[in-house]
Amino acid sequence: MYLSYYVPALAVLLVMFSIPCTIMGYRYSVVESVILLGVMTAFLIIIKDMVSIIPVLTSGLCGVAMGYMLKVRQPAIDIVKYGFLVTFISLAGVFGVYSKFFHMNILQEFADYLPKIVQTTMDTYKSVGIGGQDLKVLKSVLDQTVKFIGMSIPFDILLYSVVTALAGFLLTGLFLKHEDIPRLKPFSQWTVSRKLVYVFIVAYIIEAVLHANNTVYMVTFNILLALSAVFIVEGYSMLAFFMKRRGMRPWLQVLIVLISLYIPIFAFILMGVGVLDSSFDFRHLKRKG
Repeated sequence: MYLSYYVPALAVLLVMFSIPCTIMGYRYSVVESVILLGVMTAFLIIIKDMVSIIPVLTSGLCGVAMGYMLKVRQPAIDIVKYGFLVTFISLAGVFGVYSKFFHMNILQEFADYLPKIVQTTMDTYKSVGIGGQDLKVLKSVLDQTVKFIGMSIPFDILLYSVVTALAGFLLTGLFLKHEDIPRLKPFSQWTVSRKLVYVFIVAYIIEAVLHANNTVYMVTFNILLALSAVFIVEGYSMLAFFMKRRGMRPWLQVLIVLISLYIPIFAFILMGVGVLDSSFDFRHLKRKG
């Protein structure tokens, strides 16, 4: 039984269970936060919803850690970092437990299911009369998509961990907007270390030279994906900085960002901007000069 399948709105609560755990830990103590997580986990076990346990446990443990760190007033960036680490480690632990005790290799089952999705899609299009060259092109696109999804699973795990920690912390801040808690810098001031540019270049060179080695290619491919995402965020931060500096109205800033999301090439431009900003720190270049 998959609880959020029958009540779709609960899917958000399950994935963002870090928020109530964080608030509970901040307002009371880590003990109450752990009890809340334990009760929710026990409830899912009772109703045999083993799928929902994964997001609840991982995001919940992230919330327990962040709630404790909020209470002892650690810096906001450290709270997010440790929230990410807890999510990532707990996710690996949950996969290990499922494999050892329930004989469920979740990642492998997911990878094996992807070709079935392609076949089901092809059968659907055939049933409505689509065939010939159009069907071949469609199958080629679907096969490439499935290959990409299968290879990017490590990146997806990293992305889930980052989003769980960062979104959980930011949304918790909204619920505790009247509380004096540590907060992240404004988005327009987010920057990353120049060292990541060097890592990006080295990973790109290694991938280009050793692409025939499947293991090396898989590792460098996911490193490049992760760093590309980081630099795209850096690019958006740079964009937000200059829009704010130009005095653009908030609705216009939001509109520009929304439009950029629908233009694929814009992501590559922003990634380049992010790489350059990480290297030269354009936001403070004039001040330094």
